[in-house]
Amino acid sequence: MKAIVALENIIKHEEKRVSTAKKQLAACEAGELKLSFLEKTSTENTLEESTASLEKHKEELAILMQQDLKELEEKEKLEESIKRKNYYKNQRVRIKRNKVHSSDIKLEALHILDELSQSTQLEDSTIYDIAQISFKLNLTMHEDLNKDLKEISDEFESLVSKIKEEDIQDLQLLNIRIPIIILHFKILYESILQTIEDKELAPFSGFPKYEDWWIDELWKSHQAYFALYKWKNIISGLCITTEQKISWNLLFNSWIFAKKIINSKGAQCFEYGFAFDKLLFKYAQVDEELDLTNLETMEKIIKKITINEDFTTVGQDHKIVTAYLNYKKKIMENSSS
Repeated sequence: MKAIVALENIIKHEEKRVSTAKKQLAACEAGELKLSFLEKTSTENTLEESTASLEKHKEELAILMQQDLKELEEKEKLEESIKRKNYYKNQRVRIKRNKVHSSDIKLEALHILDELSQSTQLEDSTIYDIAQISFKLNLTMHEDLNKDLKEISDEFESLVSKIKEEDIQDLQLLNIRIPIIILHFKILYESILQTIEDKELAPFSGFPKYEDWWIDELWKSHQAYFALYKWKNIISGLCITTEQKISWNLLFNSWIFAKKIINSKGAQCFEYGFAFDKLLFKYAQVDEELDLTNLETMEKIIKKITINEDFTTVGQDHKIVTAYLNYKKKIMENSSS
């Protein structure tokens, strides 16, 4: 690093000398500056020598910079490796000390860690996501759950591997979230089927198809929002147990979050979004409406429903003052006192 700084200073000094010599010779040629034969020759020699020295030092700096960059990369890789090793080494401690999640979820997360192989390393957020859905649906097959997640993750990674990195460089979080969302849909779908079989109910009619414009125009059109609301309620009606209904509410929020981000990116993320949709259909039979006649029919139905709907009513659990609002007001009051 010291050598690089020294060379940079030398180069700055030589650049000034070259610039000064060029200005003097240009002024001499223009008749603005009188130089004797010896002075002009000396200035020309200075320009030639300084230019050659400048080029040489620039080449040396480039070599040093390259070497220093390699050393820095190696150092960063080593530091990152140590950091990752410590991250997973202390994972159990972090989960135990976590103050955000409930004791039940933390216990479930620790059970999942116990059942994972030593070679399997999952981020804390992934562990908590699996733990929450596992706890809600009373799942015990954690090994199978992890196997399913890995299979979905590998398949999703394969589908998006050919997409230009610059098109999805700010979607790295979704690369982790999407396989989890697909897994949760799969779990919910299979849970409903199992409950139907156990209770000998009528065959599952399948999840209703959603429409892309609902997501694309979300927060722009009240009809898009209302259509999604109705679609969500239909699926909630297909859920049989309380756990399934709770799971669907959580899952719907995650799905909307991911779909809205992807849709907001436009054409550059079409292939990425298609990979998401393809796996959703494969693992949970969640499909999108593609038939134009059906799309137009549904649009008419939604318009009729919104005309007859009373938007002045609110839900039974409606509260103007939320728990978070109370918390925020308390914090701000304490900080101002």
